[in-house]
Amino acid sequence: MKFFHHEFLWTLSFLIIPIIIHLFNFKRHKTLYFSSLSFIKHVDQQTKSTKKLKHLLILLSRIFAFSFLILAFAQPYFTDKNENLNFKNEIIAFYIDNSFSMQAIGSNGELLSEAREIARKTIEKSSLDTKFIITTNAKNGIEERLLSKIQAIEKIDEIKLSPLTRSINEIIEWQTEKINSNKLIEKETSIQHIIISDFQLNTSFDEKITPIKIKSNISFFPIKLSPKDSENIFIDSIWFTSPIKKIGKKNELNIKINNLSQKDLKNVELNIEIEKYKNNIFIDLPKNEEITTRIGYTDESTGIKSGQIRLYDNNINFDDDFFFNYDVRNNLNILIINGEDASKNIEKVLNLDPFYITSKTTTSTITREEFINKDLVIINGANRLSKGIINYISDFSLTGGTVSLFPGKSPNQANWNELLISLRLPTIGKTIKSGNNIKSLNLKDPFFTGIFKEKNNNLNLPNIKKTFQAIKNSKTLGKNLINLSNGLPLFVYNENKSNSFMFYSSLDVEFGNFTKDALFTSIILRLSELSQRNNPEYIIIGKSNTYPIYSKLKKEKPLRIIGNKIDFIPQIETISGIKYISVLNTSKLQEIYAGNYSINEENKKIAEVSLNYDRKESLIKSHTINEIKANLKKMGIQKINFKKIGKNIVETIININRPYRYWKICLVLTIIFMVLEMIFIRYLK
Repeated sequence: MKFFHHEFLWTLSFLIIPIIIHLFNFKRHKTLYFSSLSFIKHVDQQTKSTKKLKHLLILLSRIFAFSFLILAFAQPYFTDKNENLNFKNEIIAFYIDNSFSMQAIGSNGELLSEAREIARKTIEKSSLDTKFIITTNAKNGIEERLLSKIQAIEKIDEIKLSPLTRSINEIIEWQTEKINSNKLIEKETSIQHIIISDFQLNTSFDEKITPIKIKSNISFFPIKLSPKDSENIFIDSIWFTSPIKKIGKKNELNIKINNLSQKDLKNVELNIEIEKYKNNIFIDLPKNEEITTRIGYTDESTGIKSGQIRLYDNNINFDDDFFFNYDVRNNLNILIINGEDASKNIEKVLNLDPFYITSKTTTSTITREEFINKDLVIINGANRLSKGIINYISDFSLTGGTVSLFPGKSPNQANWNELLISLRLPTIGKTIKSGNNIKSLNLKDPFFTGIFKEKNNNLNLPNIKKTFQAIKNSKTLGKNLINLSNGLPLFVYNENKSNSFMFYSSLDVEFGNFTKDALFTSIILRLSELSQRNNPEYIIIGKSNTYPIYSKLKKEKPLRIIGNKIDFIPQIETISGIKYISVLNTSKLQEIYAGNYSINEENKKIAEVSLNYDRKESLIKSHTINEIKANLKKMGIQKINFKKIGKNIVETIININRPYRYWKICLVLTIIFMVLEMIFIRYLK
């Protein structure tokens, strides 16, 4: 036998008190005079043994009553042969999954409501001295604290759905770390972990699970909640076919929709709102497939355009709305850096369209300030590039600017290759004087979309006399847009790490007549269109973080993000002259929901950011029981008591894994012996 509160056992020493009372309980005797004492002696001998028995029974009943009362406070228990239960306190650590997948409807209502009810009933069933840790996907400092029964129930009632997702192993590791670091928790404490989740297939466990140290006496109770209907339809993503946004230019918006159900859906309503443009369309969704639908419309004014797409679904609805925004601009700013062999034709082509605002400088007079608020920088006929220019161009590219490179007749290979390596483009080698006829254009690439009415491989292409060898390596990320007969590329585009173009020849007439051909005009206008700096159309909560601000800002005035009844000042970081705001690293994270938010300087709106929930929670498939157990065992957890909730929550409340406490029996025995004592005193003559 062991005791939860063995410190009460010392009070057993007080049992000496009733013994002393009985030993020294002397009474006064009265003298009685009789003519004969023989009868008195006979009666005295008969009653003396009865009195001794009565006093002994009273003594024993008192001793047993006090003993069992003390044992009731000490709470005795018997250990299992296979368990080493040597604890006196109890902590129940809950994890209640409050991600959006818990919005699904189960047999007793919303899954999150079921989870709260299970936790509440379990807390009510626990003993008064039990402490609780309540953890959700917030995983903040408040959730580290030990709570009483009342505090734990209050915390349970406050839990709401959250866009944040956490893996089970991340939660267990975090709880274990906080429990081990808590100085208020004694070594003899019993710890039970209760995990209430739908155990979603793609979010519940990390791909790589690292084992953690789990004590042998700690038990885990995974409770799986299952939705009645695992079907869901949702808007996966949106994008524009063309990045160019101009007044009067038709936009084509692509909307990807997933149907995760076992039946074909007909005439699903889709509502689109983009500023003044509003449209309702009805689409058919084949079962277990994703489709892309397109809508076309035209912007009639400049400025920031806010959009929202809504899908009507009866099951999970957090993923039925999608928010986005974009900017329709008055012009596009281009910086031309002229070198020794600069071509005048580049500027002539750009001046054909008033949308392009050009400014010029030279390789010898360039400063970093000239890159500010530029969309496109063109190196025009430069042979030597200074270290400063290389750094300016690299930084400009890293901050989202587009770079187009046209070398001079005799480029310095060391300078140029340093720049090309930073842009992840093929380096230049020797001059090639043969096989330079243009063989083909990569018409399948989006770069040429809209340039030619028909994809015709028999185009009349310009003559190229000399080119520079393009040398690719393992770090090169460029795509060939124009190929030569000798197998080398003439024009290469890298859109992965940097939005940059490289022309592997010179525009000088000594190298050919490329600038006199319509292809040259088309390429210059096309790369200029593609260089328009566009902010991200949306940000995924929990994934993306920084958001660029290309407008000029007043240093002394803070920015504010306003929308959905919140107003806060974000963190700002400056990289190469561009301001980046941290949208999600804020104390307001728990209050941020999907929607369109304005970015204000003072009271003026300078930009907008659109936030959407991660669609990982839209995939409702869950882990099987065996998969859950296997993943927990990978973490080093051996004591697993799995529970799956049925129709009646109350009947399936888990039975906390602890030895039976005999304090109630001790209390009953205390009362029994007290009653016996009263009976002995009153009725035993």
